[in-house]
Amino acid sequence: MNTNAALALFLIITTGLIWAGTQSNDPSWTGNKNQCVGECYEDWKEANGGGVAATEQAKQAALAAASPEALGESYYGQCIACHGANGQGGIGPQVQGQAAADIASKLTAYRSGEQRGSQSAPDVASRETDER
Repeated sequence: MNTNAALALFLIITTGLIWAGTQSNDPSWTGNKNQCVGECYEDWKEANGGGVAATEQAKQAALAAASPEALGESYYGQCIACHGANGQGGIGPQVQGQAAADIASKLTAYRSGEQRGSQSAPDVASRETDER
């Protein structure tokens, strides 16, 4: 079979599959199985203290008011994977016992893309900001 015949056969089969799929679709389905509009959305807003924007604003306000310790708790699970539950090291270096200023300096360099060891994963620190 030559290339043109194979391409033509592929196009015919693909077109047939697309046609068959569109003919068997449920016309009431819009493509979003998680529809929540009208009364459903109003109920959701009432149950969640406002719309999507209000919920996000409340979340951001809570993050801004949180202590550094509370913010650190949200990252703890990511850190222990490499640095150990007590910062004793493992895949990543030991951080236990280091001065906070030294750790901050190293994280700043790491965040900017500096290689900090053979197991460095810069995307981990690149998501961090000075606030957290």
